[in-house]
Amino acid sequence: MSISQLAAGLTGLRQFMTGTIPQGAAALLLEVMGLCLEVLEKLSARLRESTDPRIAAAHALCIEKTFRYTVREQLRAVAHCEGTGAHLLAAEELSAVRECRADYSRPAQQESGRTLYRDTAGFVVGWLGVDFHEADRRVRDAHLLVARRAMDGSALSPRFADLAALHSEHDGLDPRRVAKTARSLDKLEPADTSFEGAALDPVATHHDGQPMQSHAVKLLTEEDRATGDKKFSALLTGYRKAHEQAAEPECGFFSRGTRNGVDSYLVRVKGTQAEQFRSFLGQSDNPRTQSGQAARVFSQPEPAPETLFTSADPAPAWAQIPAEQESSAPEAAETQTPSPEAPAGTANSESSAQPEATSIAVEAIQVPIAQRRLNALLASLSQSGPGAKTVTPQILVNMQVQNLQDLAQAKGLTAHGVELDPGELRQLLCGAQIIPVVFGGNGQVLDVGRSQRLFPEPIKRAAFARDRGCIVPGCSAPHEMLEYHHCNWWERGGKTCVENCAVLCRQHHTAIHRGLLRIVMIDTLPHILLPKYLDPDRIPRRNRYFHAA
Repeated sequence: MSISQLAAGLTGLRQFMTGTIPQGAAALLLEVMGLCLEVLEKLSARLRESTDPRIAAAHALCIEKTFRYTVREQLRAVAHCEGTGAHLLAAEELSAVRECRADYSRPAQQESGRTLYRDTAGFVVGWLGVDFHEADRRVRDAHLLVARRAMDGSALSPRFADLAALHSEHDGLDPRRVAKTARSLDKLEPADTSFEGAALDPVATHHDGQPMQSHAVKLLTEEDRATGDKKFSALLTGYRKAHEQAAEPECGFFSRGTRNGVDSYLVRVKGTQAEQFRSFLGQSDNPRTQSGQAARVFSQPEPAPETLFTSADPAPAWAQIPAEQESSAPEAAETQTPSPEAPAGTANSESSAQPEATSIAVEAIQVPIAQRRLNALLASLSQSGPGAKTVTPQILVNMQVQNLQDLAQAKGLTAHGVELDPGELRQLLCGAQIIPVVFGGNGQVLDVGRSQRLFPEPIKRAAFARDRGCIVPGCSAPHEMLEYHHCNWWERGGKTCVENCAVLCRQHHTAIHRGLLRIVMIDTLPHILLPKYLDPDRIPRRNRYFHAA
């Protein structure tokens, strides 16, 4: 096919999309849909031959849109099969459909007696070739987001109408997130009895009086996905605690036995202990701290010889002096030779002042994160071995002024997002070094600040207390990995003060200096301008990941 023929076909396809679809052409429409799938496969294969990264990016975007449409249509198709009673079709009809020879102009034939498939889920298993759990999930999700069915087969509204509208109409939202959210909310509701004739609408309500579904819709449309997911998880946790639906697991250090020579342990912590652990992990993950650097080093001594050599035998290879050093190291060789009067394996007084002949070889390698954290933990516990560095956890707590006035009801939120109840908070304040930072109505710091080239600790604490983390939307870097940036650069005349300080992680700090991101000030607070391809509207934004819902 030439390019002109392809262009003519594209023109006809556009006219078809803008016009109405004729009635009574089911077989033709199914054939067109099948051809569309073949066209998609052929076009994708040709596009993958290109070495242009722009074509690769555009192709990936098109495939993602197609995938999201498919995920939505899976639930609609299941609901359609359930509503039309596809699982009741006669075996002859199913064979005709599979072989593309069905006559759609006449009514469908159904089994008069016992059917091959018990219900829609069983039909999906056999007809589409998916496992039962996947089929059952699709049917349940269809009831939550597409349509429920009464006993007579009539359609009822989905259980979560607001989420259903979001699932169907919001093309920019991953439909799997909406379905997962609906399943989570459904666990808070009583069992649905719509099939028995009593359709139950959602009744779960947040403590502010709003339905949980309304909060879920708001968080699903949050600008940043990570922020929305985190806040929805906190929303569910708060609801379960308030309604005593979540049994709190026992905290402690548990042994899980030994398997293949490897010991397993389980650690459960909460409150201040959880914050200590999170601070510990954050510092051990930071390559700029001494503990983080030491945790990235794998120490292993060189293997010792099986037997020691005697003076009558030639020295083994590992004990011989390299040829280029023989002329310059005779005295050193003598000082490292054991004295005749000394016991075997010991050195004389002169040799004891010299470095050992064999030393521990330290080789820096790519240490996995889990092993790195274990290295830091063991170094803190034992204080032994080369490069052992202690990690001292730091606990930073953010409180409101009104909470300081009523500590009996006060609650705190740590730098890593751990909530502290009033008892833990009062106990922590008894021995804490309290650094007050007062904010204005829009979060401006009023009483902390001094000027110099590098930000001093008081300004860093104040800026962190204000921003709570990297200000780029969706960034979840822990506070041990943060840096402090002059919004108006120092070399351009910017001052070293809280109002000119923005908290950024190392990656986004670099992006600012490379011009990939921009900072704008609104009400003396730094906001981020994302690139146009990420935010076509170029709306100044701040990160809400670390802030309460």
